[in-house]
Amino acid sequence: MSQPKSELKTGLLALAEVALIDLPAAVTLRTFKRETDGELYKVGWKAYEAATGIVGELTNRAYANRRIAKVGARVLENGLRTQRVADAVAGAFFSALWPSVGLPMASDIEALRRDVKALREEVRTIAFEREAAAANETEDFSSEAEAARETAIREAAIGARSHLSHDPASWIGWRAIPSMEVRNRVRR
Repeated sequence: MSQPKSELKTGLLALAEVALIDLPAAVTLRTFKRETDGELYKVGWKAYEAATGIVGELTNRAYANRRIAKVGARVLENGLRTQRVADAVAGAFFSALWPSVGLPMASDIEALRRDVKALREEVRTIAFEREAAAANETEDFSSEAEAARETAIREAAIGARSHLSHDPASWIGWRAIPSMEVRNRVRR
């Protein structure tokens, strides 16, 4: 019995066969216009498959080599150290430069966003209260329904403020419109 050939050996033999036999034959057939069914195209794909097989096998062997693995680990470790140093230097440089330029920091912008969001919530709550007061003039709600409405408004206002600042809904501006929730609770 013969031993199974390695993938590298098989790939090299296939590439040599394509380069020395199939490719010249396909070019000759195309030159004399006797090519049938895209033989040059098929030979090109055969060469591509052989080359990718060789490259894949060489890559697998490189990763299996201890020396290359050690060198790769050192390169990654040194790259991460360099990145940490660069981040520290950039942080020190910009922390001194930023105030002198007069531009706001990211934390200042985030605080401003939170303040604007709180103002939006207050304005919406007040607008809903006015709308509800106008509706109360035309409709006669019982005192129990009125108490439930006020409790729901407070819960919605407090609940909207208590979400985390990194919540994706805070990027949009609102979780849900509190007035819609309150109307649905009161009129059921």
